[in-house]
Amino acid sequence: MLREIVLFFIYMKDIIGHSKILSFFDKVIKNENLSHAYCFVGSESVGKRAVAEYIAGRLLGVEKSELNKNADFISIEQIINEKTGKLRKDISIEQIRELITRLYSRAFVKDGYKIAIIDQAELMSRGASNALLKTLEEPKEKTILFLTTIDESKLLPTIQSRCQMIYFSPVPTELIKIFLESKDIDSALARDLALQAHGMPGMAISWYTDKELYETYKKEIERFRSLQGKNFYEKLQAVEELFGDKTDHIMARENLQKILDIWQLQLHEQIVDGKLKNSLVAINEDIKKAKDLLSQNVHPRLLVEHILLQIP
Repeated sequence: MLREIVLFFIYMKDIIGHSKILSFFDKVIKNENLSHAYCFVGSESVGKRAVAEYIAGRLLGVEKSELNKNADFISIEQIINEKTGKLRKDISIEQIRELITRLYSRAFVKDGYKIAIIDQAELMSRGASNALLKTLEEPKEKTILFLTTIDESKLLPTIQSRCQMIYFSPVPTELIKIFLESKDIDSALARDLALQAHGMPGMAISWYTDKELYETYKKEIERFRSLQGKNFYEKLQAVEELFGDKTDHIMARENLQKILDIWQLQLHEQIVDGKLKNSLVAINEDIKKAKDLLSQNVHPRLLVEHILLQIP
């Protein structure tokens, strides 16, 4: 842990933890042995994008905050549909085609890199995935692609095979606490935020910048706890508001995904405390299945009701 803390302070300006991954990239950059594509795999908010942006900034010679102004940097993610004003259900083939065009154009800096990040790459449509595959098969010199995902199995096997896989582990609570204290946050609050983040520094950072978001998170924990020991109809009443937004189905599903993430974290915490051990497998598996099925247009209410039936 001491070595991890020392390395943390070296990189603290940009990211929290992941010293082994950073050390690895230090070496390959120094030896000019970079691969053309990397797939960063890990939990949401664990720091995948932060590391990708840190490396991109180093290679392009700019601060991370200036990346989006750099002509040789491209960022692709799920976006709002301009016609409907609602969140698109996937990363489209048009987005990937634009990415390819920009990657194959001449770098703004002579002999410089062209770097792209595809965030939540598991959201690429089939057409987008196939379009990207050709680029991975025939990479241009000095182009580097970073894919981030919470589940590599949702990517085409052929895409996985053409990327170097980098796996992100949860960040030690102490490192998250140290970072928060460096932002002049009260030590007790810093520890509380770090503990609640469960190794995902992005969550802690979002909470200290948005206290209302943290209050919402705590309320969701209380909701999950309140479900235990209740009759089924009482559980239904407690979760009814989760299905209130019928104007943007994609956004509603995204929000429900986040809520199920919180439930799963709280479930794991209770297991550590010696609670719900007998029901762990059934509840945890149902939440995992529900999160997968949400992206397949299965009715959210049915998925949540099935989870409720498993909660004792």
